[in-house]
Amino acid sequence: MEQEEIKFQVKENRAEFVCGFLAVGVAAFIYVMWLFQPSDKGGGVLLFAPLLFMTAIGVLAFVDFFHRKLEVDGMNICYVNLFGKETKFTLDEIGFCKAGVGGAQDVLVLYDLLGKKLCKLGTDMRGFAQFHQYLLDNRVRVEWSREKMKGQTMRLMDAVQRESAVCEEEIRKCSEKFYEQIEPVFREWEKRNKKFHVLWEIGFAQYVGDDLSGKCRLIDRTSSLEEPLRAIPLSYECIFEAYLKSEDAYIVDSRGREIHIILPYLARTKSYQIGESTRIRKMDEQSMQEWLLEELAVLERELPRHRYRTEKYILRHKLGPWAGIGENTAIDVRPGNVNEA
Repeated sequence: MEQEEIKFQVKENRAEFVCGFLAVGVAAFIYVMWLFQPSDKGGGVLLFAPLLFMTAIGVLAFVDFFHRKLEVDGMNICYVNLFGKETKFTLDEIGFCKAGVGGAQDVLVLYDLLGKKLCKLGTDMRGFAQFHQYLLDNRVRVEWSREKMKGQTMRLMDAVQRESAVCEEEIRKCSEKFYEQIEPVFREWEKRNKKFHVLWEIGFAQYVGDDLSGKCRLIDRTSSLEEPLRAIPLSYECIFEAYLKSEDAYIVDSRGREIHIILPYLARTKSYQIGESTRIRKMDEQSMQEWLLEELAVLERELPRHRYRTEKYILRHKLGPWAGIGENTAIDVRPGNVNEA
C-alpha cells in the first residue's frame, strides 16, 4: 500500500482571534462612550494610554492568528512567525525538541542538530497533536519538563510518548497479558465493595472506525467485525470496556447512564513516518493501569453517595479476554484480501 501524502498545518487556536476581537472591541466601546459623554476629569493620558495598549494587544492577537503557522509537506517544514517571516528546514535538520519550557504556557520548542532554536509552538494550537505524532513516528527526541506542564496536558503527552507500535500477530499476546494483569484489580475491588453486591463485566471490544461515529449509549454500540478476525482491518479500534452490574442487570445513574470505565488500547491509524502508510498503536499498559486505579478509586468513593438503579440490557457488542487475530485463523496477506469491514 502506498503512503498517503503527509501534508498538514499547525495554526493558532481560535481563542487567539476571540481575545483580539474582545480587546479591540472593548477599547472601541470605551472610546465611543467617552465621545458621547465626555468628562472634565477624563481624557488625556489616563484614558488614551490604556486604550492604545488594549488596541495594540488586540491587533497583535489578530496578526498572530492569521500569520503564525507551521506547514508540513513530507520531509519539508516551513514555520511562519508573528511578523510573517519564514523559516524553512527539513525533518532531518531537527535535532531534538523540548516541551514545557514556556513558563506558564505549555509550548514545544524545536532545535536543530547544533542546539539552535528553530521555532516554538503552543501545545494548544490546532494541529499540534498531529505534529507531535509526526515527530514521534519519525523518532525525533521529545523532552519535556514535568514541573512546568499542566496536569492534563502532561498526561496526554505522556500517554502518546509512551505508546508503541505492534504488528498484527502481536496483538493477541499483548492483550492476553494485559487482561491477566488487570482482571485481578477488578476482582479485588469487588471484594472491597461486596456490601453493594456488584460485579464488573470486562473485556476487549473490537471495532472499525465507522462503528464509533455517531452518538449512542456505549452499551448500545455495535461492531461490524466478525470474530474471530482473519486480519486487522485498515480502520481498527480496540477498547477495553468495563460495565458495573448487579446480578444480570446493569447499574445506571439517575440520568440513565451506565456506570462504566473505557480505556482505548489499540488503534490502527495513519502513520506519519516517511515510507510507512499505517501503524497499529498500542497504549502503554502501565499508564492504562494507573488510569484504571484512579477511576476505580473515584467510583469507590462516589458509589455510597449517589442513588443508582438497575436496568436489564443485552450488550450489543462482544467483550473478550483478548483481541486480535484468532489463534487458528490463517492470515491471507494477498492484496485485496485485508478485511476492511
